[in-house]
Amino acid sequence: MSHRTLSPIFVLLWSSGYVVGALAIQVSGALPLLESRFVLASLIAVPLALRRGRHRGAPLGRLALVGLLLQVVQFGGIYGGMAMGVPAAVSALVILGLSPLITTALAVRVGQEHAAGRRWLGLAIGAAGVFAGLAPELTSAQLGVAMGLTFLGGLGLSGGTVLQKRYTAGVDARVSVAVQSVTAAIVLAPVTAIAGGRLDLGAQFVLSVGWIAVGMGVLTVLVLIRLLGDTSAGHVGALLLLVPAVTALASAPVLGESLHPLTFVGMVIAAAGVGTALTSGSPRPRLRGVPVPSAQ
Repeated sequence: MSHRTLSPIFVLLWSSGYVVGALAIQVSGALPLLESRFVLASLIAVPLALRRGRHRGAPLGRLALVGLLLQVVQFGGIYGGMAMGVPAAVSALVILGLSPLITTALAVRVGQEHAAGRRWLGLAIGAAGVFAGLAPELTSAQLGVAMGLTFLGGLGLSGGTVLQKRYTAGVDARVSVAVQSVTAAIVLAPVTAIAGGRLDLGAQFVLSVGWIAVGMGVLTVLVLIRLLGDTSAGHVGALLLLVPAVTALASAPVLGESLHPLTFVGMVIAAAGVGTALTSGSPRPRLRGVPVPSAQ
């Protein structure tokens, strides 16, 4: 499947995570939700990684580091912020409005990519569209610690995306998902046991955790890794600019969050920015001593 087909699938999958996560946080504390997610994802991903010796020779330490950023830091910040009152659309705004710029800047800084001026312009336009489209939602968001946690989640996403591209080229995606999930489950287990948190084992929790564990914890990460292998960190960052607007659209019927007319204007601006960034040509990879997978 080409990256042109995977890109819209990736946006839809990533958007669903915010909406379903907001549903889950209504009946569970952040820590029990995260631990349940990673344990279930591990039970699914580990057998796939062990099959036919796919795990042999994999850089487990580096995969674990990526998992700490992409799984623990990112989703700990997201769910922690949501538990303290940050709406799903605002969470997507804070994380994904800034993440593309941060991701591209980090990739350029470490010598992983060369970003053309047109790509920076497209990212800036896209970010402006995101902020314009979702700015009305900011009035309902708590500030302070809650927004700080959400911003921390965005840093985890950016750092993990760059390291995933830099350090794990050529690693089987199923192995990467398994190690990341197990690492997150192990790290959070003692914290969850000590801090605890509310947990309502009803249908809403079970279905929500099932989706964020399988759909987000396994399927979406597999798509992310495939996109990073076929394109660039900057390309993935640009796609993420579309997620907040899609999340806002889904939040209206599912979570009862009303949409502001400015949202639709922002969507058009964000789409224009993404189009500019993605048609500027892929930045040339510049990985020292690490083979870059060719597009398939």
